[in-house]
Amino acid sequence: MTSAPIEQQIELFEAHYTTLDTVYPHSCLWGDFNFCLDGIFEYEIQGQHHLSPASYGVWIPPHTEHCSVAIDEQPIHYVAIRLAPDLCIDFPKQTEVFSIQPFFRLLAQEILAFPTEQHTTPPYRHLLQVLFDQLKTAPKHQHYLPQSHDVVLKPILAQLADVDHFSLSLQRCLANVGLSERQLLRLSQHELQMSLSEWRNRAKIIYAIQQLRAGQSIKALSYELGYQHSSSFIEFFKRYTGKTPNQHRATS
Repeated sequence: MTSAPIEQQIELFEAHYTTLDTVYPHSCLWGDFNFCLDGIFEYEIQGQHHLSPASYGVWIPPHTEHCSVAIDEQPIHYVAIRLAPDLCIDFPKQTEVFSIQPFFRLLAQEILAFPTEQHTTPPYRHLLQVLFDQLKTAPKHQHYLPQSHDVVLKPILAQLADVDHFSLSLQRCLANVGLSERQLLRLSQHELQMSLSEWRNRAKIIYAIQQLRAGQSIKALSYELGYQHSSSFIEFFKRYTGKTPNQHRATS
């Protein structure tokens, strides 16, 4: 940490957006960690697309041009945590996705609710320090749902992300691709750093989060995503989010 007071080194900003609201290209002198308390944002950063669904946020280093668009059908409660350049030394020099826990989200909300006139008090500074430590030690990933401009892979991803195809098996979706399973795996690992099965699971999770917030029943959503039994969907959802669908709905 630098000698400057922590409240001068860390800033929290919140905003509310509706569907297709756009933040146009810009860059910042400070580092930005962006996440949503409600809803999902899509970011374009240096030609790559990133998403920040529940339990994840996007780290954007200083001097990195980016833009974003609200893709959720519900109102979005967006939060940015801005770090002064001196604090960014221990953070990635490239855009990455950080995993965040419910405690982190509650902590950010408590800081945002703190009265402005108390921003130089020891309790406020303590909260900022804890937030910074949580951010610094958060698990980090290159992407959550990466995209590709590869002429073969791009239409495959569009098909796998199509809600109308979620109930179909992966093998059926890829039946007419014309590449072997080994070729597809090699291509997806090169372009996405994950298998097509994992990529599709993440696309399903993002859709499931949106539908749960819109009030869809777990039984109907399970069927739409290709699960014959709700228990299988609940297990799948918890594996990716750390919560059951009902627990997620209660805290979103």
